[in-house]
Amino acid sequence: MTPAELTVLQADRWFGAMPPARQALLLRDARVRTAANGASVQELGGPPDGLKAVLSGEVRLVRSTAEGDESVAAILGPGAWFGGLSAVDGGPQTHDAFAFGPARVLHLSQPALEQAAAEAPMLWRDLALLIAGFHRASQTVVAQSLTQPILVRLARTLAGAARTGGSDTVRLRQEDLAAMIGVSRPTINKALKQLE
Repeated sequence: MTPAELTVLQADRWFGAMPPARQALLLRDARVRTAANGASVQELGGPPDGLKAVLSGEVRLVRSTAEGDESVAAILGPGAWFGGLSAVDGGPQTHDAFAFGPARVLHLSQPALEQAAAEAPMLWRDLALLIAGFHRASQTVVAQSLTQPILVRLARTLAGAARTGGSDTVRLRQEDLAAMIGVSRPTINKALKQLE
């Protein structure tokens, strides 16, 4: 991992709030992988395989729809961590994760994570805080879906995707936007025309 990538991780609210000794434990046995555009980083239904973080590029968490299409559930940019729920509860992975464009991903295997937590049991609390952050964010999305107009939800989703990707350009299919805010693709098409 490069010094710049370490700076990216330390800028993350969750990882940055952790004491340096526990940060070092998480990073000690972690490996960095470069993933080509479209490469799988995690498989839906796969076994728990530790904790991952995006160092550069973008990773998208994807679920398949009932029709067999893929739907983007989250866009993760540099500094974002994922895989914590399965790492803690031992359940299967909840999403596929793919590199969108080339990406560098840090991976701390499940055995390495458990060894680090055996040395510093407060890491389990740290992981609980990571999972709680994801849960809180998903609850916010659900509440907004129930109470905010479509244009507001669309604008928030586009702004969040731009912020996460670190660019003013957002590359998302209308189907993905529709799934992310809970409406049909034709509804998204109309809303995008209104925003335009």
